[in-house]
Amino acid sequence: MDVRNILLTIISLALCHSVCASNENNLDKVRENFVTLSAFNYSPNDKVTDNFIKYSDYGRANDVLQLQLYMSVHLPDVEVNRLFSLINENGSFSDIDYTDRTRGRWQPTLHLTRLYSLVKLYVSPSSKWYKDIKMHENIHKAVNYWMKLKPTSDNWWHNDIGVPRKMTAILLMIMDEITPMQLNGALDLLKRSEFGKTGQNKVWLAANNLMKALLINDEQLLVMSKQFIAEEISISDKEGIQKDWSFHQHGPQIQFGNYGQTYAESVSFLLAVLQGTSYAFSKKEYDIVANLMKEGICWSVFKGVMDPSFCGRQVFKDSGRSKAYSVAVAAQNMAMVGEKDSSLFINISNENLMPDKYKNTLTGAKYYLCSDCGIYRTEDWYASIRMHSERTIGFEFTNKENTNAWFSADGTLLMMQHGSEYDNIFAHWDWRAIPGITSYDDNKPLKVSDNRYDKENKTKHVGGLVSDQIMCTTMELNRDGLHAFKSVFFFKDLVVALGADIYSNNKDIIDIKTSLEQNNLIGDVKYGKKWAWHDGRGYILLDHSSAVDQELVVTEEMQYGKWDAIDPFFKNDWSKGKVFKCIIKHCLDKKSAYAYAILPKRTASQTKNMSLCNDIKVLRNDDECQSVAYKEYSCEIWHRSTNPSIKIYKKQELIAETYLDKVSK
Repeated sequence: MDVRNILLTIISLALCHSVCASNENNLDKVRENFVTLSAFNYSPNDKVTDNFIKYSDYGRANDVLQLQLYMSVHLPDVEVNRLFSLINENGSFSDIDYTDRTRGRWQPTLHLTRLYSLVKLYVSPSSKWYKDIKMHENIHKAVNYWMKLKPTSDNWWHNDIGVPRKMTAILLMIMDEITPMQLNGALDLLKRSEFGKTGQNKVWLAANNLMKALLINDEQLLVMSKQFIAEEISISDKEGIQKDWSFHQHGPQIQFGNYGQTYAESVSFLLAVLQGTSYAFSKKEYDIVANLMKEGICWSVFKGVMDPSFCGRQVFKDSGRSKAYSVAVAAQNMAMVGEKDSSLFINISNENLMPDKYKNTLTGAKYYLCSDCGIYRTEDWYASIRMHSERTIGFEFTNKENTNAWFSADGTLLMMQHGSEYDNIFAHWDWRAIPGITSYDDNKPLKVSDNRYDKENKTKHVGGLVSDQIMCTTMELNRDGLHAFKSVFFFKDLVVALGADIYSNNKDIIDIKTSLEQNNLIGDVKYGKKWAWHDGRGYILLDHSSAVDQELVVTEEMQYGKWDAIDPFFKNDWSKGKVFKCIIKHCLDKKSAYAYAILPKRTASQTKNMSLCNDIKVLRNDDECQSVAYKEYSCEIWHRSTNPSIKIYKKQELIAETYLDKVSK
C-alpha cells in the first residue's frame, strides 16, 4: 500500500471513528467531516496535480465536472501567486468580466472557483498557506466583493445551484471567521436553493440545504435535506439510476459522463460527509451508488480516458481525460466511506489518474439494455457500441453544444488500446464517418433538431446479449429514409461487424457509407485490397456472398474544423489534425451489405495473414438473419422471424438466448 492509499485509509477510519462516539454534537461532527473532505487533495503527485489544473482550463471549463477538478487539488505555489497577482484591492479578479450573463461558460463563477481553491489551502494544516495572513486578507476581500455585487446568470442553474453551492462550502470551511454580513449574504443566496427538481438537480438543491443546515446549526433541515437526497438514491424506470446500472437524464438517454458522473461525485461526497454520524446513509443506499460506479460509470473509462460515447454532449477539449479524473475523485470519496470495497475504489482511482503505472482491473462485457449500448473490456483493449431506438434518446444539443451529433448513436463502435485514439479530435472529426456507423450524405449541413421524433431511430428492434465473455448486439437503423440491419459480435480477441439490407428511399441522399474507423493518425498506415492496419489494430474485410462488392477506402489526411460546433464558447477556435479513416462505400441503386472484423493488438503482418485465411466464418448476412462463427462459438441474430432473437452457441450447444422486438414496418 503506497502513501496515498494509507492516507485514504486514515481518513476513512477517522470518518468512521465517530460512530463509536457520543451522539452529542453530531452537527459538529458532520461539519468536521465536511471541512476535512472539502480541503482534501485528491491528487497523488505534482504531475497529476498539473493535469487536474490543465483539464479544468485553469478553472474556466464549461463542463461542471471539468471545472471542479480545479477545486479538487491543492494548488501549487506558482498558481496561488498568479491568483494573488490578479486580485484587485476591492476583492475582484482583474481578468473576469462580472457583467457577463452567459448561460454556459459564465465568467463570474470563476471567482468562486478560485476562491474555493484558495480556501482549501488556507484550512489545510499540511499546507504552507495554512492560516496565512495574506491568504486570509485575499479570501475575505473576495467573499465581500461577491456579497456586494451579487452577479447573476441567464442560466437558472448558476443562480439556484452553482453559486449557493460554492459560496456556502467556502464559508463552512472558514466558519470560525465569517462576519454577520457574510453569513447573511450566504443565506440570501440560499433562498434560491429551494427543494425541488428531479435527478441530479434535486440532489444539488438538497445538498445546498444540507450545507445551509450546517451553517445555521439546524438539525431538522439537515435531516430533511438528507431525506431528499436519499429519495434519489434508488433504482428508477424514469430519470436517474436504471436497473442495469446505467444512468438517464433528459429522458431515456445514457448519461454516464455528464449527469451520471456529476451525481456520483456529489452523492459519494455526501456519503463520506455523513459517515460515522447518526445521519449516515444506509448500507443499501451506499450499495446503490457503489454499483452505479462499479457496474456502470467506471466501465466506460479505459487507460485514463472516458469513452467519448459516454461523455454525453460534452466532448469538449480534454473531456475524456478530465472525466476520468472526475471518476477518480468519486472513487476516492467512496473509498473514504470505509466499506469492504474501498480497495477496489482505490485501485480504480489509481488506474484513472496513473494509467501508465496501474493495470486495468475491470474486464468482461456488459450490455445496458435500458440504454441501448454495451461495453467490452480486456486487460489490453476496450470496445463499446452505442445505439438508440424508439425507447431511448441517442443525443442532445442542450446549450447549443454537440451540434454535430446527428449520427452519433447510429451504431458507433469505438475501440481503445492506449487511450489517445480520439484525444481532442472532435472539432475536426468527420461526423458522417463516426466509427461503426452507416450514414448518408445529402449535401446539406448536419441536422440539429432537438425534437425527439426528428432524432428518433424509428424501431424497437435494438438489443444485446452477453454470455461466456461473448457479446452480441444488433440494431435496425431506420432514420431519415436510410435503412440497415447492423450487428456486432465481440469475441475475446477480435470484433466482427455485419451490415445488411442497406438502402435508402430518400431521393436527396447522394452517398451512403459505413465507417470502420476514424481516429488520430499515430505512426504508419499499411493496407491492401482487403485489409488495413494502423496504430496496433487491424481491419479486414470478410468474405461472404452478401458483400462481394465491398471495398476499403483508406485515407490519412489533415482534417480541419471548429470547436464552437462542440462548445459555443470557443468561437472561431479552429482545430486541425492528421486523421486515419477507413470506410466502405455502398451502392445507391441496390441493397448493399458489409462484413468486416477489427483485430486489436495485431501487427501489420498478422492483419494481412488474417485477411487471407478463413478463421472467421460469416454464416448469414441478410435481412432475416446475421450469423457468424469463430473458434468454438457461433452467434445468430434473427430479424424478420416470428420471434426475433439473439442466440449464442458454444460447441454447437445453445448457451444464451434473448428475444427482440419486431422490426419496423
